[in-house]
Amino acid sequence: MRLKRGRRIRSAFRSGASNLAPILKIAGLVAAVAGLVLLVIFVIVPLFDGGSKPEPTPTPTVAPTPTPSPTPIAKPDMSDGAEELPINYNSINDPYVYGREVVFSTGAPGESAPTLDRIAIYNMDTKTTEEVAEIKLTNAHLFEPRINEKYIVYLDCKNENGGSVCAYNRETKETFVMREYLYGKPKVSLAGNLALWMQQTGGGTDKLYLYNLDTRETTVIEELVDPNSIRFSPSAAYMSEDAIIFVEPKDETKVPANSSASTEAELRIIPLKEGGDRQSVLFLPGPDTYVYDPMIEGDNIVFLNGPRDLASNLMLCARTGDTYSQPVLIAEGVLNYCMGDGFVAYTSKDSTIMIYYFKDGSTGRLSKDGTKGVLASANGKDVVWYDVTDIESASVIIHLQVP
Repeated sequence: MRLKRGRRIRSAFRSGASNLAPILKIAGLVAAVAGLVLLVIFVIVPLFDGGSKPEPTPTPTVAPTPTPSPTPIAKPDMSDGAEELPINYNSINDPYVYGREVVFSTGAPGESAPTLDRIAIYNMDTKTTEEVAEIKLTNAHLFEPRINEKYIVYLDCKNENGGSVCAYNRETKETFVMREYLYGKPKVSLAGNLALWMQQTGGGTDKLYLYNLDTRETTVIEELVDPNSIRFSPSAAYMSEDAIIFVEPKDETKVPANSSASTEAELRIIPLKEGGDRQSVLFLPGPDTYVYDPMIEGDNIVFLNGPRDLASNLMLCARTGDTYSQPVLIAEGVLNYCMGDGFVAYTSKDSTIMIYYFKDGSTGRLSKDGTKGVLASANGKDVVWYDVTDIESASVIIHLQVP
């Protein structure tokens, strides 16, 4: 009985093994097919594709935010802050602004055409005017006062020719004559303790004087002898806080004394640096360029290319390294102009007061639309002009502080 039971077990095992064989064959076949598929996908297909990999999806490019254009310093209309100065004088001659003060020559307050026998100072903070009692008329009229913290310089002119270049010390209350003149009327610049002017000293001879107001010493910077130039007339020299500028014939220093060097106009710039490099810079604005009344502020030079008439244009030369650029046009038909901190203000040919900024070349109108003006002075960020819309009220003085 045991043997029979054992045989049944063995035969049953054999029967199970025979049933698994087809299953194992199918499983093997499936594995082989799967291996073949993997071989095709990972080996054969890449071979036919040249081994290339799928291209990655590109990251979208975000357009950069455009940089906004800088806002021009000047606006087309900059007249909003313009104000009339309530100066109670009927005659206000040569008003010159410095800080919060305006100095001018005048006469008796109630007279429309008085003898200009006094110098007065208007304070824009207190809105009061005070005459400088120590300044007395010696000749016929007082003209062109200039002011700073310590000094006032002015001209005491005769009726016809000649007069005195004078100064007043605001601390000591003392007046003194810097120099007498016989011809013309010098135009004096004031900077710190220095006064500068070009003076005709004889027929065809002009001298440039620099006067130290503290020590009362005079230096002759240049002497121009009969320049006979068709490119410039001996015009006013100018002094800013850091430089002197004037026009002379080209190569003036390379020719014998008492002779004319050239008909070409050359600009000479002398830096005002105590204890430093005072070597002057010579600059020729270009052939056939007429130069009149040059002024300098920082790295910028302006001048007229004609003898101060409505055909004269205002030109600009900007510093580039050790020299200056060739002249570029600022405005046509300019009557007069003054330099301030970073700008030049000017009277246009239609009697509009305009401003030009050196930094970005922007231009704006300072006087109100529909009015007429004549520029009087500019200094720092302040501009002063006459409102001549009504010729009967020609002593109306307008002030504007600019950006």
